[in-house]
Amino acid sequence: MKLKGRVAIITGASSGVGYATARVFAREGATVIVAARRRDRLEHLVAEIAGEGQQGFSIPTDVTDSTQVQRLIEQTVALLGRIDILVNCAGGMMKISPIEQFTDSEWRSIIDTNLTGVFYTSRAVIPYMKRQRSGTIINLGSRVGKIGIANISPFSAAKFALAGLSQSLAQEVRPYNIFVTNIISGMINADLAPLNPDETFRRRLLTTDDVAQAILWTCTLPASLRVDELPIMPRQVDL
Repeated sequence: MKLKGRVAIITGASSGVGYATARVFAREGATVIVAARRRDRLEHLVAEIAGEGQQGFSIPTDVTDSTQVQRLIEQTVALLGRIDILVNCAGGMMKISPIEQFTDSEWRSIIDTNLTGVFYTSRAVIPYMKRQRSGTIINLGSRVGKIGIANISPFSAAKFALAGLSQSLAQEVRPYNIFVTNIISGMINADLAPLNPDETFRRRLLTTDDVAQAILWTCTLPASLRVDELPIMPRQVDL
């Protein structure tokens, strides 16, 4: 088991990449703390993990609330004594539309969930990782955080900023043997559920398991191979 004995917090674990990552980490021996707003989904996930003979705990958390985030980190340390891995998967596009159709509250929600939440979790966990002089922080970025595209301006802005936050943080904590990276993924098929794309197009996209496996691989890299960004692009399928 690649993560045996390690403690991992995964935000956004009630669905999508976060859910898949929690399952993959548990199967590899990690004790996982799953965090999201939907308590029922977290409890279902923990039950699945327990059914496979692994250990998981749920701590319902809204990552846009710094008080809840601090509680998440403190409860994890109180329960398990340490935090080895933080995977920031909370986020999402919310909607696709021209910029003039985004409201103030939608802009704030997208920025807060995709960017500010990562600031909150990182700020809360790093003091503990510094004391351990070890740790890994994985942020779930996006290709649209490198190349903007139309009609998702708030989401793209958040992911561009996340790339800068990740790079800056990686330099700041490297002396403490803390590894930070930003996973730059292509489009994930789960993102397109509301759009009902045809099956041929969907098969060309990344799955949540693809990204979860990349996150796992990144967490097991030796220090000499670690990078601040890891691009994962959609697969090519013959039409």
